[in-house]
Amino acid sequence: MLSLKDAYFIGKDEYPVLKPQNKDMAIPFQMVRFSDRKDASLNDTIVFYEWDKKFESNLQESKLERIIPSLKKAGSVVQPDFSIYADAPLHLQKHAVFEKNRVAVELQSQGIEVIPNLSWGDERSYEFAFLGIPKDQICAMGTYGQIHDPEKRKLFKDGLGIALDIVQPRLVLVYGGIPDDIFGQYKDKVEFISYPTWRELYAKKAC
Repeated sequence: MLSLKDAYFIGKDEYPVLKPQNKDMAIPFQMVRFSDRKDASLNDTIVFYEWDKKFESNLQESKLERIIPSLKKAGSVVQPDFSIYADAPLHLQKHAVFEKNRVAVELQSQGIEVIPNLSWGDERSYEFAFLGIPKDQICAMGTYGQIHDPEKRKLFKDGLGIALDIVQPRLVLVYGGIPDDIFGQYKDKVEFISYPTWRELYAKKAC
């Protein structure tokens, strides 16, 4: 069983702190879903931009060690995307952040390169959603499933500038599109790279 015994913590709620990435970490060729991790190569990164039920049981502390070999097939792993529901009680939003940090730190303890995942809920989450993430890193975020619904789109747009100001990433890998009305004002401050979603990849294969 993996543990946090050697971890550092931050904030009054004690969120695990991620270690900085290797400075020479390669930019991934593809973002591969956790569900499709068998297809990943060392040129790719594994992501969790899918329903929580697809991965959450595998990331429990008692089970995480079993999937380490399959995660090591990729060159890196994006910090899990436990849903931070804006309409959820605050303690559940905080628990989601704690869990994504816990898993990230435990993966790092096994020699896996982790890419911090930037995610947030409503404005209440801004003060804790990014705790434990080092500055000047290659980070990731997902727009898939987050910007088509008007309410979700507004929450994403409202929080994006906050996330970038707090974390100050040097590069952001985006799973999904990067529409200019959301990302345009930040493109002179940070570079974004858009990756196709699993739906887009499957559509290409079907052609």
